[in-house]
Amino acid sequence: MVLKMELNAKKAELLLRSALLDDANNISERFGALLADISVDENDGESYIALDEDLWPEGKLSPQAEAIAKALGLEIEWEGTGNTFPFAWPAIGEHTNKTTEYYELVLDAYRNQKTNRPDG
Repeated sequence: MVLKMELNAKKAELLLRSALLDDANNISERFGALLADISVDENDGESYIALDEDLWPEGKLSPQAEAIAKALGLEIEWEGTGNTFPFAWPAIGEHTNKTTEYYELVLDAYRNQKTNRPDG
């Protein structure tokens, strides 16, 4: 039995997301890759990747995503977005590569924030 590789838009999107993860240098960029809005139009050979600029630096390229797109015969339209991050202080993730360290930094930030309440 010979297996046949069948690529569709969903599989292409998964490959593009994985390629973004390959180029991520820290937790913030990995979150950016995981939360990216990625779509592929199989009919016109175009793909769309929108990355949160608070997580993925504006202007940062993804050579791996470009290589995958080229291998798949796709053109990528890049766009920046904002406000997709689920926690406050997205820049904290720029300081670590480990999720456990990141989580501790976020917990510390939440614990140490000052309130503006009169009784606070």
